[in-house]
Amino acid sequence: MERVVVVISAPRRRRSPAWFGAETRRALAAGLAVAGLALAAGWPYWRDHPGAAAITLGSCAAIAVVGVLLATGGRTRRTGLLFLTASVCWALNWAASWDAGIGPMMSPYAQAEFYLALGVGVLMYPSGRLEYVADRVWTAMACVILLGCPTALWVTSEPEWAAFRGESVWWPAPFPDFGVFQTVLRVSAILYLALALSFAVVLLLRLPRMGRLRRLLTLPVTAALAFVGISAAVTQKPIMEASIPLDDLLQVYVVQGAVVVLVPLTLLASGLRLRISELTVAGRMLRLTAPVSVERVRDALRDVLHDPSLELWFWAPMEETYVDTGGHPVDIDPDGVETPPDGDGTGRWRHRVLSASGDRLAVVELGGALRYHESLVEAALVAGGRALETARLQASVHAGLEQVRSAYRRLVRAETVERERLARDLHDGAQQRLLALGAMLGTLEAVTDDPAVKEHARTCRAELMEALGELRALAREVQPALLAQDGLGPAMEVVAERLGARVKLDITHRRFSREIESTLYSALCESLSYAVERARASEVLVRVRVEGGRLAAEVTCDGPAAGPADLPGLSGRLRALRGHVEFDGGPGRGTTVRMDLPCE
Repeated sequence: MERVVVVISAPRRRRSPAWFGAETRRALAAGLAVAGLALAAGWPYWRDHPGAAAITLGSCAAIAVVGVLLATGGRTRRTGLLFLTASVCWALNWAASWDAGIGPMMSPYAQAEFYLALGVGVLMYPSGRLEYVADRVWTAMACVILLGCPTALWVTSEPEWAAFRGESVWWPAPFPDFGVFQTVLRVSAILYLALALSFAVVLLLRLPRMGRLRRLLTLPVTAALAFVGISAAVTQKPIMEASIPLDDLLQVYVVQGAVVVLVPLTLLASGLRLRISELTVAGRMLRLTAPVSVERVRDALRDVLHDPSLELWFWAPMEETYVDTGGHPVDIDPDGVETPPDGDGTGRWRHRVLSASGDRLAVVELGGALRYHESLVEAALVAGGRALETARLQASVHAGLEQVRSAYRRLVRAETVERERLARDLHDGAQQRLLALGAMLGTLEAVTDDPAVKEHARTCRAELMEALGELRALAREVQPALLAQDGLGPAMEVVAERLGARVKLDITHRRFSREIESTLYSALCESLSYAVERARASEVLVRVRVEGGRLAAEVTCDGPAAGPADLPGLSGRLRALRGHVEFDGGPGRGTTVRMDLPCE
């Protein structure tokens, strides 16, 4: 027996909590840095509005912290970097409060870049790319609108028209025209509102095309950002007026910043929800797999990972192949090419599972959308490791039984072929010889003049005809011609006529494979023979029908109850074809034999 040695190192003493790692320290440092930048950019306004300062600095820091934390992940790296960029842009947006230098002209661009980075970052979450055509179209449209409208505003205006009246404001407007400026304001307001509404539509269109687990994570973020976008468009309308005071402009920025903080908080809550799922997956796996069975382990993984299409195959070392939950061999490549998830998340992903000793254990095939939640998949497989080991042993046993059944099926097929050959030989060989011999005896009886020889020939011919009749009956029992030509119903009608009028038949006209028909015919003949000859039944009913994709047969009689000991050969032949038989009955109730076989 192979020995596995597991070395557990002694834990090192921590000077800080487990959750306060390098990533957390970097995120907090980035949040403080962005908050400091926002403090410096908006200092003229913060001096008189400490409450607004707390709200804005908190929102900037929160977005930066979430951005850095997301940037540590492989697939969420781009979303994290965009969120970090958005936090810096929102901090720079407050440079407008100085009412001097380049800050007033830079503020509209910083605000536009903030919403652009935030929106594209959410569209990329959690896959790290723009998956759908609508996402890419909205991104292109947002770039044009969010960069084109600020440009059109400062090109056609004077700084005091846009709320800036400082003497040192740098505002190189080449074509100032108040009428054109007012038109640009109205058009920009309409475009901003249309952009916000279209963003909400794009977010809602994505939800039905996502997997269940991904939908659970992105739905709160989608709702929060849709609310933020519409709120930003509505609050932006009052400031799209000519000669608005600077304080009114900055108050709108405060309101928008307070609403925007919902996005990082919701995103953080979704991430925590996923981490909590990973922590609780062990308990759920233990609860769902008790008692352990192959089907329970597969169903538990489907439930925990929210993937009803999950498939599980176990490695059978004796057979040197993978088998499914029923023990049937499957031809799969565990290292096959991975099908990435496409736009609607319908790709597939195969993941090989190894035992603690590094041996092959199983292969799990999941929906491609779970590729974005590989940590949850790993947590579920690790938590179900012992259950998978036990289920693998059960699958190996099932595989062995399946091999035995396959061997039985081959024997049944060989027996069916041999029955056909024997019936054909009896008909074409022995019967023809006996008929020829009978004809010769008839000729001898006709040509001889000796009475003794004539009588002896007549007697031999009569005995020969009786033997021929018995041989024909044997040939019919071995493989009746009607069974091969017309099916089970006509063949059983001949049997019923031979046994008497007390046998009633209700048999489907559908045809089945030779093995199925031959096996069921033999089983029905054996059951009828018991009912008529041994149980002395006065009435027998034979019913054969298709139920739920399987062939169900039932023989009911009013004779004494039969059991496995009375019909010893019945169960073995049926089980060889993955069928089974049940016996029911009792005093005063007669006997019922129920048989079940696959239709194919």
